[in-house]
Amino acid sequence: MKTQLLLATALLASATASAQSNTYFSQDNKIESKLCVLSANEGFSVARREAAQHGVYLSRFSKSILCNGEDIRDIAKKTTLSTVSAEKIEVFAKDAQQETQLCMTALKQGLAPVRQKIGNLNSLKCNGQNVTEFVKRYQNAAI
Repeated sequence: MKTQLLLATALLASATASAQSNTYFSQDNKIESKLCVLSANEGFSVARREAAQHGVYLSRFSKSILCNGEDIRDIAKKTTLSTVSAEKIEVFAKDAQQETQLCMTALKQGLAPVRQKIGNLNSLKCNGQNVTEFVKRYQNAAI
């Protein structure tokens, strides 16, 4: 039996200027509130496992619990999307050797200027990789 529960005060987002993401907490000790918090903070799968331990069924495909008027699945999706961050990589020249400088040039300006200087790109290795693979991998990195 599917029961929709309206939890008007189940979740409150604490937003502070120093926090990078919202943290959700429960105002009461109801299992539904706990599931909303788990879904928001740790994901829907974690909430489903906890619900199963308490005999509550959370459907992946239809509404089962509302958290502050929103479906529990939607809360989990919003939190998951906001916490996904791109890995930031910084590339720098460790020495002043010509090969190192060519690798940095390839990252900054592309492969064409490097090809003009050395001709065969396959002869240049950057961090043990072929220069073309190196550029593909790190072209959006901070330099």
